Amino acid sequence: MSVEDRVIKLETFAADVREHTRILTALLERHSERMDNHDAALAEMHAAQANADARIAALADAQIRTEDALRRLIERDEQRGNGSGGQ
Repeated sequence: MSVEDRVIKLETFAADVREHTRILTALLERHSERMDNHDAALAEMHAAQANADARIAALADAQIRTEDALRRLIERDEQRGNGSGGQ
């Protein structure tokens, strides 16, 4: 193999390395963008879950307060003698 053939082979090899480096860099950048999008989506999902938990807790609290108020009304009504007596 002549020196010129070796130089051509090395230049081809160097061009291949540059191309592969470019491809790997592009893949890494796209991967990084996807991870950023994933992190943002995950944070949004956690915020939505926290919001849903707070709303469920508020609904449960409202239900408990409503049941307590109804119980007090029934007790007051029974104490006044206006209850149905179980009928």
